[in-house]
Amino acid sequence: MSRKIVPPRIVLLLTGLALVLFLTVAVVLVVAAVLGAMEDEPGRRVLHWVALGCGIPLAVDLICLLLALGINSLSDTEPPDAE
Repeated sequence: MSRKIVPPRIVLLLTGLALVLFLTVAVVLVVAAVLGAMEDEPGRRVLHWVALGCGIPLAVDLICLLLALGINSLSDTEPPDAE
């Protein structure tokens, strides 16, 4: 029986955070596009910066999630039986 190095709660937290950040970036970019269509250039530019500010933590979260899943997959290997 192998023990997980990264607890399942951490993987679940990283997955949920990735989903929330992805939806946040999408909604902010849609609102920025609407403001751009309404010719509100300052509002569009501000929301693009806000989207960038949410996109950077999203990228960091996805990298952490990838590393956590990779570490857990390496810990799943069973040691060969000593005969």
